[in-house]
Amino acid sequence: MKKIILLLFISAQLVFVSAQSYQINLQLSSFSEGDFAPFIFSNDLSGAPRIFAVTISPEEGDVKVRGEIFWKKDDNSGFDWLMTFRTRVFTARSFFNTDLGNAIPLGRGESDNNLIDENRRRGRPSGQYRLDIYLLDQNDQQLAFDTKTYEFSNPAQTLSINLPQAGSMENIGGVHAEWTELTGIQYYEIKANVRENSSQSLEEALNSGSPIIDNVSVGIINSVDLRTILSREWTPGQEIVFRVAALPIGGSTSNMIQSNIVNFYLDDPANPFQDATSENINQLLQALLDGLGNELLDRLLNGNLLITEISWEETGISLTPQEIQELLNYLRQHPDNILNIQQD
Repeated sequence: MKKIILLLFISAQLVFVSAQSYQINLQLSSFSEGDFAPFIFSNDLSGAPRIFAVTISPEEGDVKVRGEIFWKKDDNSGFDWLMTFRTRVFTARSFFNTDLGNAIPLGRGESDNNLIDENRRRGRPSGQYRLDIYLLDQNDQQLAFDTKTYEFSNPAQTLSINLPQAGSMENIGGVHAEWTELTGIQYYEIKANVRENSSQSLEEALNSGSPIIDNVSVGIINSVDLRTILSREWTPGQEIVFRVAALPIGGSTSNMIQSNIVNFYLDDPANPFQDATSENINQLLQALLDGLGNELLDRLLNGNLLITEISWEETGISLTPQEIQELLNYLRQHPDNILNIQQD
């Protein structure tokens, strides 16, 4: 009779444990993109910094946890399943994600490798991520549930042209263009055109007539020799304007990121000094308002004045073409530094 009573007591205790009410609470930590990236890109639950904390109460009995992560890439899509992780049986306790795979053993997990790769190509977490946490008993029956969503509000990236520099003189045989490298880009494209006269704005020149480079895609590299993608040959002495645009992954051509427009000049192998220098001085004088500057400009434009040399007055030493271009580029950008212009 005592054995029967003891068995009944043990059975009643097991029923009580399995029937008790559990609660699970999920809290997301304050973290950066750099903290979250290892968690998503490599499914590294314990290697990432503390991303989330899970509180389980009461902290008794054997339980398991299943976590599912979903990703919403943009406002035009829904949440897509990204990955699932599972723990093995452990005594109910509160934990951080850094405890998973360490103090709390992990079981089998799955992930959508295509979506993981898409996240990786973007270079950083973006959009919204939802984490669903299920508290389960040993038989995978749900005991409690919680969910949280985190949104990354990534600031707009800036695309800038590094080379060639504005107003520079470039070798007609090849012009190396280089721009800032952005993350999460599907491809870059180049547009270039000839600026026929200085009365055109750079944007007007870029969009006029038939471009010499008409939105040519160069992939995800951030540099190219512009001459290799010309639709037609350029000629010595021309002023070229160009711009780079970048298409974000998942974006459309209507929201491409555009760079500044940069202008440069093509050298003339037959007369590299005169053509380049005259063009730069023309632009410099156009920036000046004094009457003498206008007179010099008229004479240059009419062909009544030729520039054959520029030298320092005190030493008589002639400037090299490269030194002249650098000086003129500086003065054109800082005309207030010119105190006086006079003719001998």
